[in-house]
Amino acid sequence: MKIFVRSKQFVFLSYIFLLSILFLFGKLSLAAELEKEFLNSSETFSQVATVSANGIKTIYVSGQVGIRNGEVPDSFAEQVDIVFANMASQLEAAGASMTDVIKLTGFIVNIDGERLAAYSEARARHFSADDPPPASTLIGVSGLVFPALQVEVEAIAVIKE
Repeated sequence: MKIFVRSKQFVFLSYIFLLSILFLFGKLSLAAELEKEFLNSSETFSQVATVSANGIKTIYVSGQVGIRNGEVPDSFAEQVDIVFANMASQLEAAGASMTDVIKLTGFIVNIDGERLAAYSEARARHFSADDPPPASTLIGVSGLVFPALQVEVEAIAVIKE
């Protein structure tokens, strides 16, 4: 029994010694250094927030809506195209593209088969069929922040720095 206890103590002390050496030479850190950046901000929110650590940048794109030049088209299909164009623009501002998106969350007002088809067609135009599609969630909602808006999509992307 004493040999077993001493072996455990030796393993534990060896582990502590190894961790001390790694810390000493800067090869191990308890907390990664995070760098945050906020892009295209207004007084109320940022269109994009990024977090960088260890050579990886995670990009969070706020919900993009179908507004272009202050106008909201009546057509759902037009709004969806604008949503994905706006998203591409926000990703570009953060140094990424649509191919870097790993997660989409979409919100469609009064979702039905016709709107689902229009959403899917627009999405297919903006994401390459050659790449695996991002993980996705699509939620039917009763309304968005402005009554004329019919669709909103947010995204998460990841790139190497």
